[in-house]
This record gives sequence, structure tokens and C-alpha cells, in this order.
Amino acid sequence: MAEIVPDAEARPPDPLPPPGLFSADIPNLGPVIDPPFVDVPDFRQYLTPADTRPVDYESLEPRTGDEGRRQAVDAALSSDRITGKLDGKRYEVLEVGTQALDRQTDYPLVIIYNYTDNVVVEATIDPVRRAVHEVREARYQPPLAASEQSQALELVRDDGRLSEAGIDVATGVGLIVEDVNFRSRRYEHRLVDLRFGPANRYLPTAFAIVDLSDREVVRTGLVAQEGSS
Repeated sequence: MAEIVPDAEARPPDPLPPPGLFSADIPNLGPVIDPPFVDVPDFRQYLTPADTRPVDYESLEPRTGDEGRRQAVDAALSSDRITGKLDGKRYEVLEVGTQALDRQTDYPLVIIYNYTDNVVVEATIDPVRRAVHEVREARYQPPLAASEQSQALELVRDDGRLSEAGIDVATGVGLIVEDVNFRSRRYEHRLVDLRFGPANRYLPTAFAIVDLSDREVVRTGLVAQEGSS
């Protein structure tokens, strides 16, 4: 049987990058990094400065102000529907958001974390009656609160291992992580992954995993830096 050879001229050309790819006009819209990183190249030299102009804008106040947030927390923690779920538990108010009842009505939403049972208690507050409208319990991990990050850093500071290694614990920033192994004793615990600066480095110099449910440091370590032996 004769071999069929494809016509080379009928094949589509191989894809090639367009001419001048590395000088393409890519607008530089940020972000502004201050202080600039010392351990990665400054790519701003490859970007075309953006042509910007000022625009008018209006600042909007939060629907629930500071006083309304305080009143919502007070109403939640004074309600028997809430205290009955938190009696004898270690807990903390993480946030006060809003819950839309309809297109015109928003109620404050108090989010409380019960560290003893690793359960979130949500309380929707009627701001007119200053009373609890609805209570829900759920198992999920809300975003890390500022007070929780402070607690995690204090536990790392008391642990001492990173401080002894020369790490400035005050530079730590964190986020919530989860242990998905249901056989683990840390399953569903409130775990914080902390990374440490200094602020002018893109890569962290150290890390720590903190269990806020058990109030203990699970693990710490140093991050190898490029060029280090």
C-alpha cells in the first residue's frame, strides 16, 4: 500500500510568538510594593507606565457602624439563646457582618467561634428590638480575625523556638488552614498558618502552624533562602 504523505503546505503554520513580544505595551497597574522586595527582580522595567487620570468617587459608610456592631454583640451575648450554646465553652466574637433578609432589610450578623466544640455560632440581630432574630450553628472556618492572629503570634513567642533562631515574631501574618484528615486529632480545629518576614522579602524566612483550639504551636521551621548554604 502506498504511504500517504501529508502536504506540508496544507499544514497550519507552527504557532509563534508575535514580534516584539517582550516590548508589548502592558500597562503597569500595580501593585505598589512598599518597601520593595529585595529577593526578587523588579519587573516594573518591563511594563509600560499606565496613562491614568483622577476620577470622582464617593465614600460609603458601612451599613452597620461601630456603635451598631457593639450593640449587636451585646444583644447576642445577653440572649439566652446564645449563652445556652456557649455556657462553659471557650469562645470569641470574630466578626460582625450583615445578613440580608430581603432587598431592603439588612440585619447585623454576629459570628462567634466556639473553640471547645469547633463550631461557629451565627446570631442575626434585629437592630430595632435589639434582640436575637435567628441563631444558627455550623461547622466551617471563618477568615482569621485580627485578635486570633495576635493570639497565635503570642503562642509562637512563648514557644521561643523562632525567637531563638533570630526570627522577628512580630512580622508574622497568617491565614486559616484545615487538616482534612478525619483521623487526625487536629481535624476541624482552628489552625493558623503563620509566615514571617521581614516585610521587604517576597519569600518568608520562617513559618509556624498554631492550633487555636488546643492553644498550642504544632510546628515551626525556617525557610531556606536562595543563595544560603
